[in-house]
Amino acid sequence: MRIQKPGIRPVIIAALVAAPVIALGACSQDGADSNAAATACEGPGVVVSEAWMRAARAQQPMSAAYLTVCNGADADDALIGVSFAGAQHAELHQTTMKEGGVASMTTSPELALPAGEFASLAPGGGHIMLMGLEKAFEPGDAPVMQLQFKNAPSIEVVLEVRAASEQSR
Repeated sequence: MRIQKPGIRPVIIAALVAAPVIALGACSQDGADSNAAATACEGPGVVVSEAWMRAARAQQPMSAAYLTVCNGADADDALIGVSFAGAQHAELHQTTMKEGGVASMTTSPELALPAGEFASLAPGGGHIMLMGLEKAFEPGDAPVMQLQFKNAPSIEVVLEVRAASEQSR
């Protein structure tokens, strides 16, 4: 005979229902933006962090790069160009969802960088498309990308190459 304590079952059910809701909130884009806003974008200019790219096997012609940009300057700026020595071409792209859940990529002329704020290029949204890759890129590689801005000086960024299993962090 099994004895069940009264009150335990409702607590377990509530925990099981609440866990996915809490997890979805933590992964939402709004949650990421509010955390970024909570830590003010400080510094004398543009600072790049969390720069990474997807690993690419030999004979794989494309990959994507992602990053977060903090514009600590007093004036708005914009990321207007990218170059990558290991690719024939690099450009800003935006992924959008069309009717029926079909993803579509379009070229984006720039990434707006409002003064004192963060902007992110992340999977499922804005990214830097690296086309015509000249070699394989594997975890442990440290390729360099050049970023050009409307007002700030250009910045060289070292990318962390991430394997498919690491790309969600």
